[in-house]
Parts: sequence; C-alpha cells; structure tokens
Amino acid sequence: MIRNAVIASVVMCASFATSPPATGTAVPSDGWQRVGSGILGGVSGMAPAEGAPAGPGLADAVVVRDNTGPRESRVATVCLRPGQDPVVRELPWFGVLPAGLEALDAVPGRPGHYIAVAGRGDAFHIVVANGRAKAEGGPVALPGRRDGDDYAGFALHRDSSGRTFAVWATRGSGDRPAVVRASSVRIGAYGPDFGTVSARQEFAVPFPEQDEVRHISDLKVLDDGTVMVSSASAPGVDDGPFTSAVYDAGRLTVNVAHDAVLRLKPESGLVPLTLFTERDNRKIEAIAFLPGRHAIWGTDDGENGGSVKFDRAGR
Repeated sequence: MIRNAVIASVVMCASFATSPPATGTAVPSDGWQRVGSGILGGVSGMAPAEGAPAGPGLADAVVVRDNTGPRESRVATVCLRPGQDPVVRELPWFGVLPAGLEALDAVPGRPGHYIAVAGRGDAFHIVVANGRAKAEGGPVALPGRRDGDDYAGFALHRDSSGRTFAVWATRGSGDRPAVVRASSVRIGAYGPDFGTVSARQEFAVPFPEQDEVRHISDLKVLDDGTVMVSSASAPGVDDGPFTSAVYDAGRLTVNVAHDAVLRLKPESGLVPLTLFTERDNRKIEAIAFLPGRHAIWGTDDGENGGSVKFDRAGR
C-alpha cells in the first residue's frame, strides 16, 4: 500500500509539473513560495487535486489566473513538495476562452474535474488531464447573476447523502457587502446544472478596514459544512500595500427538504483566523484546504506575481 502511494505521488507530480521550477529558494523563511511572476502570474482560485498526496508542505493543486488576453494563461498546475521549489506548469486551454477566472473548486468524486468561475458569473466545467485544460461544453451563468456583479468565490460541497451543493459569492466592496448564494448542483457532460437558489445572505468583514476592502476574495466549504472565506484590500495600485484575512464565516447545512441553508456570522461576530497586514503586503485571492484542516493560501500580488503558503485553518 505504501509503495503504491509513493508510485501515485511520483506519477501525479510528473503529470502536473514538467516545467522548470519557479525561481527562488525552496521554502523562504516566511513560508511563501512563488508560483507565478509579474502581473500575469497571480493566483485567483485554487483547488487540490483529488486523490493526490497531501499534508504539511505537500500538495498537488490546480490554480486559475484572472488573465483576459487571448494568449495569456488561464490554468496552471502546481506541484508542492517539502524542501523543494514549487514546480509550475501553465496549461493550454481548449474550448470557449474565459475572461478573468476568479474562483475554482474540484468536483467531488471526479478526479481531474473542476468548476472555474469568471468574475462576471460564468461557470466552466473543465477537465485537467494530459497536460491541458479542456472546457466541457460552454459557460453556464450562475443563478441570480446580474449585470455588474463581480464574483470572487465558489465552492462545491457533497453532503453525507451524496448530494452536491454549490456556494458562490460576489466580492463586495467598502460599504457594499458581498452576497453569498447556495443551491444544489449536478455536474453533467455539458457543464454544471444549478438548482433553484435556496439561500442568500449578505456578508461583510471587520478587517481589512480600508475602503478598498473586498469582503470576499475566495470561499470554500469544509467537509463538516464550515464556510471559510478570505478577504483582501486592493488600494488600486499593482504593488500594494495589500492586507488580507481568513475567517470561519459560518455554516452550510441541508434541511429536511434537501435544500442548502446558509448560516453566516454577522460582522460583529467575526474574528480573523489569520491576517496579513500592510507589512506582509499579501493579497489573498485563493484558499484551499487539505485533510486535518491544513490550508494553502494563494495570492495575486499584482506586479509581485502569485505565491502560496501552507498554514492551519485555526489553531
């Protein structure tokens, strides 16, 4: 069994990462590891690869980048190993080309399958395999989408009965809270088939306190239904200073009618699990979780590119 796990790890890492390692030391003293350079190298969404080895300092992940140009990367794979440099592979995209992917999560029970969401609310079912990202069918609009909405977070959650639910959020800004919605979802051959929105709740954070705060920059749901969010401030310049925080935002539950129910905390009840000040200068736009509440934070730091860091989701 151990030998098979080692073989699987080698195969997965090899298939994920065949490009040269990212520049920099293996694990800098602050724990951040560079996985993209410059304005086109940010991490705007991230999900661990299902079935891959995972633990402190160890993960295979898929990341999306919020690029819009026709020849700019949308999806990359990242191989992270203790004591080694990250190995990053930018993948060619096959299918309708999205503009500005802002969120990503893995489809439960279907290794290699992901849902990526663009800022304007288009959801793409993508398959990551054979060194490429292929969109299955065309984009599907998130339920309740309106012109001008700016989406930043998306998560898939499978409950104990085997049903799958989607949770997604607008970004919000300053005095305008984020809006979180939830519904059932089926992932078919032509993309996600969302059910009726059964939960909607506004959400705002106490930190960052700047006017440029994005109340939700990413969102994920843990196995027990805990809703985790990141927030960030972007002062309108590409080199910061940025600030960020990660919160236990509340719970996703399912009622007797098998509808998703959101119970998010009010702003006054939120306490950051971890935060990054202007001195840290990190804009967290992607969060991912591994077994044992181990976490990976991903950043889009403007001209400083994208970085990831292993951490704990609470102490």
